[in-house]
Amino acid sequence: MNTSPTNTFIEEQSIKRLLDGWGLQRDTCRWDELRACYAPGATMVTTWFDGAATDFVEASIRAATSNTLVQHFFGPSAIQIKGQRAIAETRLILLVRTELEGAEVDVTCYGRFIDRLVLHDGQWRILARIPIYEKDSLVPLDPQRPLQLDHARLNRHPVAFRHLAYLQELGGATITTRIPPHNSEAQHALYAAGQDWLHSA
Repeated sequence: MNTSPTNTFIEEQSIKRLLDGWGLQRDTCRWDELRACYAPGATMVTTWFDGAATDFVEASIRAATSNTLVQHFFGPSAIQIKGQRAIAETRLILLVRTELEGAEVDVTCYGRFIDRLVLHDGQWRILARIPIYEKDSLVPLDPQRPLQLDHARLNRHPVAFRHLAYLQELGGATITTRIPPHNSEAQHALYAAGQDWLHSA
């Protein structure tokens, strides 16, 4: 691959379009387009899923039949490209509206997606995706209706996404333990492993 500044900018824009498109396709049930975001053999980690990206899409299809509204908003991406490999770190806000104790609530979760990407048939595709969450909150739509959370259950989950995990666990999800805490040794190890992968091509 030609790594001139012009071509690097074009490749970065192509990756950014892919990552932005992932959120819209996931949230609007464009399943074939979502599948096309991933390279063969891709993996996906999120709070409620850890496995093959193909299985993640199928699980997302099933989840879309619930009354939960999910929206992903992406901010800037820091992208590194080396040959046919790339790493991207992208700001993320996850918005979830659902029902808890018979009341509508909003959960807001802030973090980043860490992606390994590869060129597949001339197009950038996600090979591995894992989030790092920083903080979250839970707010009832009706402020006059206070919530009675089970604090023992709430505090079992990582503080950065405990409200999100609380709701998902109540809905029957198994919460993964593989998400690195923000600014932790596990996060630094993830960064180091990514750099090793990027430069081992």
